[in-house]
Amino acid sequence: MLSADFIKQQASALGFQACGIARATALPKDEFPLQEWLAAGFYADMDYMQRHADKRQDPRLLVDGARSIISLLLAYKPDRRMEGPHRIAQYAYGEDYHERLKRMLYQLMESVAGRYPDFSARAFVDTAPISDRHWAQRAGLGWLGKNTLLIHPQWGSYCYIGELVTTAEFDHYDTPMSDRCGDCRRCVDACPNHAIVSRGGENPFQVDARRCTSYNTIENRSETLPSQLDTRGYVFGCDICQLACPYNEQVPASIPLTNDRKAELEQLPQADETAFRRFTKHSPLNRIRYPQWRRNLKH
Repeated sequence: MLSADFIKQQASALGFQACGIARATALPKDEFPLQEWLAAGFYADMDYMQRHADKRQDPRLLVDGARSIISLLLAYKPDRRMEGPHRIAQYAYGEDYHERLKRMLYQLMESVAGRYPDFSARAFVDTAPISDRHWAQRAGLGWLGKNTLLIHPQWGSYCYIGELVTTAEFDHYDTPMSDRCGDCRRCVDACPNHAIVSRGGENPFQVDARRCTSYNTIENRSETLPSQLDTRGYVFGCDICQLACPYNEQVPASIPLTNDRKAELEQLPQADETAFRRFTKHSPLNRIRYPQWRRNLKH
């Protein structure tokens, strides 16, 4: 049995802002209403969300013998934002978070194995059928806001999430954090496309990707964007519901946006395809191709 405190100490030493541990079990449908969301058509054309739905609901089907899930947060709020008519979601200002978090997760695995040689785990960063937000909530790292994003009491929703799914057991596990949004609807009301939909029941709010600027500017592969889509100048992702959140207003900056990087981001709309591909190679912006980028700029 492993020490949960030791894992958290090692995670903090590596630079993670938060670490929590939950038992690996199936997520009940009232906690993770995946089938309800799919049935409503809210996944748009993200057909991959329908694949391996059983694994999304139960990580023990993803990793044989899984007993625990270690969730980790890395804050990314920059100390300032882009200026100008075109905007990029703040999470994409810097290095590709998939690459950065994977490095850190592997370092954590090595550190843990130094004390527990039999430690075995698989690292995931938004690249497998596992619901990062729900497991982070289970691990006591925050609650799910009405915009369905994880909200940490100190770092808000400006956090990358990664996890280690392991066969190890721990001496204690964390308690899920209760909802602290109360009656606040600022994120719901702020969305210009009304993408945060109220459906009533135990999971009253879900995001309809078909209306979401983030989905349309990244995942949507059509030649044109929906004519009625109000992007408010966002050409990759969207921060509107996050900017409206009272918790995010008080979140301290964790990443400096240098003058050079800020200038590069603001000049990117004028870049040709070669320059765009060079700039985005190790950036979250590599999620889209140049024709999509030009489409978004023209909308």
